[in-house]
Amino acid sequence: MIAYAIDNAVTFAAGTRLGLRILTSGLTISYLRPVTGDLRAVATVVGTTRRQAVVRCEVYSEGEKGIVLAASGQGTAVVTER
Repeated sequence: MIAYAIDNAVTFAAGTRLGLRILTSGLTISYLRPVTGDLRAVATVVGTTRRQAVVRCEVYSEGEKGIVLAASGQGTAVVTER
């Protein structure tokens, strides 16, 4: 579930810079703790070229202990055609 959330957040954020015709070309994920409540993924575009975007993503768990960082990831999305 965490990897799915990161992949979707990375692709959506990259799409705001590159357009609709993109796909994820790579992901790196570091898991910190289990998600015990609601899950929230926050993605930020780190940099772009004409054909690719690098995006950082944090996944937060919103449960009984408040909001805690559950995982951190980075991904790259590339344009499939222009």
